[in-house]
Amino acid sequence: MKMNRAARFQLKSQNAVTGVLMTVLLGLGAYAASRYDVRWDWTAERRYTLEEQSVKAAKAFPEGLTATVYVMGKGKERDLGRDLLEKYRGINPKLELKFVDLEERPGEARRDDVTYVGTVILRSGERKEKVAELTEEAVTNGLIRLARGAETKVVRFITGHGELPLAPPQEMGKSKANAYQTVAKWMKGEGYQVEPLNLAAEEKIPDKTAVVVAAGPRTPLFPVEVERLEAWMKEGGRLLVMADPDAVTGLEGYLQTEGVNLLSGIVIDPAAKLVGGGPTTPLIHRYDDHHPISQGINTAAFLLEARGLELLPAPEKSPAKRTALMWGGENGWLEKGSLASGSVSFDPAQDVKGPVLLGAAVEEGKRRLVVVGDSEFASDGYVGAAGNGNLFLNMVRWLAEDESFIAIKPKQVKDGELYIPGMAGLVLAWTLVVIMPLSLIIAGVTIWRRRSRL
Repeated sequence: MKMNRAARFQLKSQNAVTGVLMTVLLGLGAYAASRYDVRWDWTAERRYTLEEQSVKAAKAFPEGLTATVYVMGKGKERDLGRDLLEKYRGINPKLELKFVDLEERPGEARRDDVTYVGTVILRSGERKEKVAELTEEAVTNGLIRLARGAETKVVRFITGHGELPLAPPQEMGKSKANAYQTVAKWMKGEGYQVEPLNLAAEEKIPDKTAVVVAAGPRTPLFPVEVERLEAWMKEGGRLLVMADPDAVTGLEGYLQTEGVNLLSGIVIDPAAKLVGGGPTTPLIHRYDDHHPISQGINTAAFLLEARGLELLPAPEKSPAKRTALMWGGENGWLEKGSLASGSVSFDPAQDVKGPVLLGAAVEEGKRRLVVVGDSEFASDGYVGAAGNGNLFLNMVRWLAEDESFIAIKPKQVKDGELYIPGMAGLVLAWTLVVIMPLSLIIAGVTIWRRRSRL
C-alpha cells in the first residue's frame, strides 16, 4: 500500500509530536527525581527501607549530623557506606556524609582512634560516637548513644534467687538458652550498662540505676530486699518483674499495693499448636493500642510458660495509671489444676476462661512498673522468635524513660537466592541474555525497513 504526500506528512508530524512529548515527559521526570526524594521498596523483607527505630534515631538530630566512613581506596565499604547512610539522609537532610581513606589520611584516623576499614564516626556538635560495622542496627544504635550524650543508664538484674544469669553457664551439659546474654548485648548496643544486682549485699539500690529487673526468681526475695526495692520505688524507681507460674517471688504483697495480682496456675492456649508451640506456650494475640510499650507492635509474641495477672483499677482520684498491656489464650484458659496427667481440659468450676491478662504497666509520676507472667520469653533461646525481642526492649526503654526510641528493632536482612540447576539454568541464561535481546533487535530492524519503503 502506497502513501500519498499528505499521509506521509501526517505520519511524520505525529512522530515529531510524539518525540517532543516524550522528551518533555522525560525532562519532567528527571527534574522531579532530582527535586523530590521518593522511593519504593518492593523487596520481600523491605531491605531498602529503614525500620521505625532507625527513622526516630535519624530525626533526633534536627541541628545536623556528620557521618565519616573510613574506607580503603575504592573498596566495597565505600559503596556499602553510601548505600546505607543515604537512607538516613533521606530521613534527615542535614546529615553530612564524608569518606576518609585510611592510607591517604592516617593522621585523621589516629585522632578518631580508627584502625578498621568500614568504621563510622558519628558527630553532632562536640559529641561523637564510633560505629564498628556498616549495618542498620549498628548505625542506629550509634545514633541512639550519640543522642543520649554522656549519660549512661544502668539496667540491673537481681541475682541470688535462682534467676537466669546474664551470661550462659560454661559447664558441659548446661543449656545455653538459659541466659539473658542476647538481650544484654542488645541493651549495651543501645548505650545501656547492664549489671547484676545482689540486693542482700547492698544497703540501697545503687545510684544511676535506671531500671531494676527481677527476672523470674525461683525463691522469694528476702524481706530486707523487698524493703529496699519499695523504698527505691517510692523515690521514683522503675521496676520490671517477670514472674513464672506458681513461683513465689516475695514481691506479691508489694505488687498488690500497685494494683497487680499474680494469679496461680498456668495459661493453656490450644491455638499455639497452629504455629508449632505447645498448649502451655500462649501467644500474645492482643496488645493495648495506646501504651508506648505496645503501641505499633504488629508481630505476635509468645511466652514460654505463663501465669495470669489481675489488674485492679486505681483508686478514685489516684494519680496512678494502670494499663493492661497484653492478653493471650483467647480460646484457652488459666489452668488451676495439675498438669501431671499430661492432659487437661477446661473446668469452669475452678479454671479462668481466656483471654488471660499476661502483662501490665503502672505509672505514677516518675515511678514505673511493668509485670509479665513469664521470664523465659526474653532468654537466649526464645528472644529472637516472633516479637519477643521487641517486646522486651520496649519494656526496658519505657521504664528507662527512653520513649522516643521505642519502636521495632532494626532487622537483620538475609540475602535470598534462586538456584536453577543444570540445563534449566543454561536455557534460562541463553533466553534472557541472547535470544530475547536478539529477537527485539530483529523485530525493530524489520519494522524500520518496512516503514522506510512506504
